[in-house]
Amino acid sequence: MTVQPQDMGLNLPLNLPTLDTTDSTPFAEKTVHARLFALGSAATWLICECDPKEKIAFGYCDLFGQGAAGGAEWGYVSIEELESLKFMGIPRVEVDAHFTPRRFAECVRPDGTII
Repeated sequence: MTVQPQDMGLNLPLNLPTLDTTDSTPFAEKTVHARLFALGSAATWLICECDPKEKIAFGYCDLFGQGAAGGAEWGYVSIEELESLKFMGIPRVEVDAHFTPRRFAECVRPDGTII
C-alpha cells in the first residue's frame, strides 16, 4: 500500500512503507522517506513508515534539536496532530521538499542530532 498525497495534508511521498514492514531492518539501515520540520522550532521528524488510513507514521523525532541528549527517539507520531499545529492559521509543520530518501545513518550525527 502507498500513501496518496490527497490523503495527507502534509503531502508525504508515495513510496512510504506501511507500518511495521521494516521491523527487521536495524535503525541505522532504515530508509528515511520524508523529513518534516516545524517552522520556528528545532522540531524535526524523519519518517520511515506510515499508515495513511490511520494517519500514523513511524520514525525518528528530535523535538529540541539536541539528539539523544535532548530525548530524541524512535516512535509513532499522529500525522493528524502534526497537521493541526498552526500559528495564526498557518501550518507549523511542513515536508522538506528538497529531502531525498536515504538511510537513517546518513541523516544523523553520532550524537543523534539530525543533519
